[in-house]
Amino acid sequence: VCGESGAAIRCCLRGCEHSFHLPCAREGQCITHYFPDYCSPCWEHSPKQAVEGTPENTDTCIICWEPLENRTSFITMVCPACRNAWFHRAFIQ
Repeated sequence: VCGESGAAIRCCLRGCEHSFHLPCAREGQCITHYFPDYCSPCWEHSPKQAVEGTPENTDTCIICWEPLENRTSFITMVCPACRNAWFHRAFIQ
């Protein structure tokens, strides 16, 4: 994620060579799970919400009102009920 050397976590997907520092994980859209298997998938293998469509260029987070990227990613989510309201995952979890 940052390109620096030091203690790093490797992606938990077998065969993936991506690694990242724990403090850099969030910035790099990586996940760190602190339960059963301590799996930490990288930015390419992080789970993403199964949705149709992506946020529009003009969409903002319904919680902080900051703009959203116009693509689906681990950091953006859509309301599963209305499928119209987008927000940053950090405010939900």
